[in-house]
Amino acid sequence: MAAAAAGGGAGWRVAPGRAPALMLAAAAAALGFLRISALDVKTPEELFVENGTEARLPCTFSSSEVISSLASISWSFQPEGATTPISFFYYSQGNAFPTKDTPLKNRISWTGDLNKKDASVSIANVQFRDNGTYFCDVKNPPDIVVKPGEMRLRVVQRVIVSAVDVKTPEELFVENGTEARLPCTFSSSEVISCATSVSWSVQPEGATTPISFFYYSQGNAFPGKEAPFKNRISWAGDLNKKDASVTIANVQFRDNGTYFCDVKNPPDIVVKPGEIRLRVVQRDNLPAFPTGMVVAIAIGVTLVVLLLVAVIVCVVRKKNSKKHYSGCSTSESLMSPVKQAPRKSPSDTEGLVNHVPTRLHQVNFSTFQCRDLAGRGRGGSMLWRG
Repeated sequence: MAAAAAGGGAGWRVAPGRAPALMLAAAAAALGFLRISALDVKTPEELFVENGTEARLPCTFSSSEVISSLASISWSFQPEGATTPISFFYYSQGNAFPTKDTPLKNRISWTGDLNKKDASVSIANVQFRDNGTYFCDVKNPPDIVVKPGEMRLRVVQRVIVSAVDVKTPEELFVENGTEARLPCTFSSSEVISCATSVSWSVQPEGATTPISFFYYSQGNAFPGKEAPFKNRISWAGDLNKKDASVTIANVQFRDNGTYFCDVKNPPDIVVKPGEIRLRVVQRDNLPAFPTGMVVAIAIGVTLVVLLLVAVIVCVVRKKNSKKHYSGCSTSESLMSPVKQAPRKSPSDTEGLVNHVPTRLHQVNFSTFQCRDLAGRGRGGSMLWRG
């Protein structure tokens, strides 16, 4: 150990190799040189895009300095097989300057936001010739980038994949302690096969991520054993009828949350799972029908009753108009008509006359014609008293 004393002061020995570096640092501090920090630029390593679609090239960065008007973005592209990159886009002070003499001419657009530290761009109608390596360079003086972001663009053949359309109600109110059926139906252009599967998950109220609790495939149900619905979940659907419903037994208040129904029927895939918001309420406390719906139902029932009454009245009147009323052509009241007696021999007629009571002056049998209101006649024999 050797302590160096200069002017009677204590100090320490500096290694000979480090002396110049320390001297430079001291000089920079004395002169007030500005500190230069590095920007951190992030891009994905690879990006797969279907040909003919739009490709968004994501690029984000971090900087210790406030974003100023001096901040700028440069994008360059090195095609496959090339040795040097080609600059094709520049952004500064709110203005975009796409290069006109590149294969990306008229297909580049700015999709970033410097205030959000986003330096992304988009390429429209991506072609196979766009394959290559893309570089994102960010400058935000006094911060400068140490290494630009670098990503490999892979343009692949476009494959048309149809989507499964899943339908569920938005909300479902269920009384606690009862059974809740979570309805989920779907449509698919493909025939239901053994590869079709159904997945159910739930995001409890207050949670940020969903929990898978049920899976159905090849005719077998697999309820999650660790989920809060242990031993309470059962399959209630029928894939042949495109029904993927399940039921929860003995619903509790802790079951409140958002439920997701995800259906896969390869090659059809679901774009967006069905979502149901389950609301567990106290027993006998289900929400009543809206007043407007009640009024509409009452009006509808009244109109139906009035229509039925009108139909019945019309039928009765029509029947009454077809009834026939009979009457005689004479002005006298008629007794009940007597059936015409069979023809008798003269001797029988004489005997009959002899037995007529003496209080009758004369008995005449005459045949007359009775007519009904419609003008039809009916012959009959009537007994007249003189």
